[in-house]
Amino acid sequence: MNSKKLITFFFLTFFLIGSGCYAQDSDSSYVSSSASVASSPTQITRRWSDGWYQGASGYDRAVEEYKRTNQPMVVYMSVGWCPYCRRFEKEVLSSPSVQAMLKGKIKVNINPESGSRENTIASQYGIRGYPSFFLHPPQPDGAVQFYTGVTSEQFVEFFKQVLK
Repeated sequence: MNSKKLITFFFLTFFLIGSGCYAQDSDSSYVSSSASVASSPTQITRRWSDGWYQGASGYDRAVEEYKRTNQPMVVYMSVGWCPYCRRFEKEVLSSPSVQAMLKGKIKVNINPESGSRENTIASQYGIRGYPSFFLHPPQPDGAVQFYTGVTSEQFVEFFKQVLK
């Protein structure tokens, strides 16, 4: 490869791939408010994370509730620097069909990089990449890991199949 092609390849790789690897979407600074105002003043949209337990202590409470109620429990593992996590949250977890599917389920979100207990929980699930999403069906038979590179429709369909 001549030097001109090599330099062109380097710049294309840097600008198309490298610059977005650690980019954080401007919508990813989720706050703990219960709602945010959408385009219309009368329309209120919920954030995907509303009603989710957070962190290791939240996981402990979720597991206790799961054992007590026998309701399905979902565990979502993500990290702040992950652009795939932000896309999954924006395109899948925020979709109305997925929000409806998750209603009434026990939900917990864990960032394994936020502490040693969170990291230990991620290790127990065998996390090898982010985002990672697991569903514990009502009967404690173990968790089913979901593929996160799907559309919201595919996600809902797989969720239904696992719960059958």
